[in-house]
Amino acid sequence: MANYQKNNNYNNNSQKQNNYNSNQKPTVKHSGAKHTKYFPKTGPNAGVEQHLTSGWRLSKGELISIRCVTTSKSKLGDKGWFGSVAVTMTNTKTGANSFHWGTMEEKTGKVVIDSMAMVINPKAKNGGYAGTFLKS
Repeated sequence: MANYQKNNNYNNNSQKQNNYNSNQKPTVKHSGAKHTKYFPKTGPNAGVEQHLTSGWRLSKGELISIRCVTTSKSKLGDKGWFGSVAVTMTNTKTGANSFHWGTMEEKTGKVVIDSMAMVINPKAKNGGYAGTFLKS
């Protein structure tokens, strides 16, 4: 009789835990990023390795698409960072575009835009990150 009550209590507790877990809302991803390298076939950078970091961010219910590309002005520094990376942000709902200059780390594809205090990091856990950062 005592064993039956122990098992019955165990089953009741596990059912309570399952109900609690099923009532939680799934987490929604708010940003992401990806880094690729390519060789353009035409244009001023034809045959020269280019780096592209693309990202996205949900901001106030609107999707912001981010494209960061090395250009002919992008020069690799001693510490492995490209200067003068062209960053284009597009609001997919309104179609509004904005242009900024940033810096990109060659090895990881991380882009930093100092004027906006923003980072696009494809190596962040869970599929990358695009958003604000705080300098410490």
